[in-house]
Amino acid sequence: MTYSKFIKTIKFVFLGISILMLLLIVINNRQSQIKIVGDKFSYSEKIDESINQVLVKPIFMGLNKEEQPFKVTASKATRFKEETNTFYLENPIGEILIDNNKYYLSGNNGVYDKNIQELKINGDVKFNNNLDLKFSTTEVFFDFKKQILFGEKAVSGYRNNTKIDSQGIKILNKENKIIFTGKTKLLLKNEN
Repeated sequence: MTYSKFIKTIKFVFLGISILMLLLIVINNRQSQIKIVGDKFSYSEKIDESINQVLVKPIFMGLNKEEQPFKVTASKATRFKEETNTFYLENPIGEILIDNNKYYLSGNNGVYDKNIQELKINGDVKFNNNLDLKFSTTEVFFDFKKQILFGEKAVSGYRNNTKIDSQGIKILNKENKIIFTGKTKLLLKNEN
């Protein structure tokens, strides 16, 4: 084999590898999908066609009806073309200040609707204040305007030496009430 034939062969091999790599990149991008699992929001669309915006570490802030501030953050937020005011969140955290007490809500995935100021979180959901109140569940909704947190999945809660397990929860922040729904078990421990 002469030197010029060897060079021509190498050129065609590299050209073939380049074309193959481009085809693999195009095929891989078309197969990429976003999936957020939940009852209310299941989304599986091709990324290149439906995503309008992707935000890294976004912060959404607002005021509820009583002019008390709230904040929603996440590690990543995705907005699709069809739903311009709805953001699909990864590792969301909701925070609201009520009567000088901060309350936090976090989980694995979430959906935040900016227009109606509602946040839905699912997957290892935690709700707590900055003192002693702690709840955990798998799915919960929080309406920032009405200051209502509710969920219909099993919930466990702790406060001081008290533990409660229930099939659902509704927290009315305006009325300072916590309502447990379904079968509920309360365990009171003596501090002595």
